Amino acid sequence: DTPYGKPSDALILGKIKNVECVLLARHGRQHTIMPSNVNYRANIWALREEGCTHLLVTTACGSLREEIQPGDIVIIDQFIDRSVKPKHHHF
Repeated sequence: DTPYGKPSDALILGKIKNVECVLLARHGRQHTIMPSNVNYRANIWALREEGCTHLLVTTACGSLREEIQPGDIVIIDQFIDRSVKPKHHHF
C-alpha cells in the first residue's frame, strides 16, 4: 500500500546483468488495467520506496510511419503525462 492506494501489481526484484532492477507490470500482469486507470502515483511511490532512482518504461504500439517497422526501437521525445488525475478519483 501507498498513500495513493495499491500499485498495479507486486514489485518483482531481481538483477539484469548484475544490475539490481525492480519490475512492475503497470497494467497488471494479466493486463487488466486500462491505461486511463493505471494508478501512476501509487506505482511511482512504491518504486521509490523500494529504492528506485530511475524509471525505464517500455511500451508496445504501432506506427503510421512506413519507415518504422515492427521490431524497431524508438526513443520518444514527446509524451502525454497521465499521472495527473483529479484528487477525488478513487482507484
